[in-house]
Amino acid sequence: MVATRRAQQQRALTTRARLIEAAFDGLLEDGYAATTVGAVQARAGVARGTLLHHFPTRGDLMAGVVEDLVERRLEVLGTSLPAGPEVASWDEVVDLVWRALRSPAYTAALELWVAARTDPELRDALLPLQQRIFAAVHRSITLLVGEDHPQAPMLVQFTIDLLTGSHLAGVLEPRLGTDRVVEAWKVALRTLADAWDTDA
Repeated sequence: MVATRRAQQQRALTTRARLIEAAFDGLLEDGYAATTVGAVQARAGVARGTLLHHFPTRGDLMAGVVEDLVERRLEVLGTSLPAGPEVASWDEVVDLVWRALRSPAYTAALELWVAARTDPELRDALLPLQQRIFAAVHRSITLLVGEDHPQAPMLVQFTIDLLTGSHLAGVLEPRLGTDRVVEAWKVALRTLADAWDTDA
């Protein structure tokens, strides 16, 4: 009986993962408007009732995609840079954030956040996740550079905001000079970090 229940739970988890993966792929390839419940159902190869059992609404399904992006795809925050007592350099943090912004995970998340502006159901599904996600990402990056720097949270926020803006400006068409902006920010960030550390 216990083995049967575990097998059922495993099948349910596998089906849920397949649905999320199908929705994720749809967002990347076709955009939010085309990633309907029916399209995800067809892509995943499951019955409509099965999809609705796991995700009663489209908003629930997209919220599941966002949670997956945070829990699974953005694990890069904990694995890309040194672990333990060794901290990351500011240059490494800039590279990490820039790489994350150009990843498929961010592209899918961007589709959802833009759509949520005018989609009340999607907005209601994403709002409870938003602050938790932003706080978790910010906290993870801050920990990488060490908490002993007095202005680490502010410098991390500067980095995220500046690089996000640079990335969004080139979403439709790559902009010349963006790589130079990223490299220039590394220099400016090191200067700010050293100055504020000395002041403290």
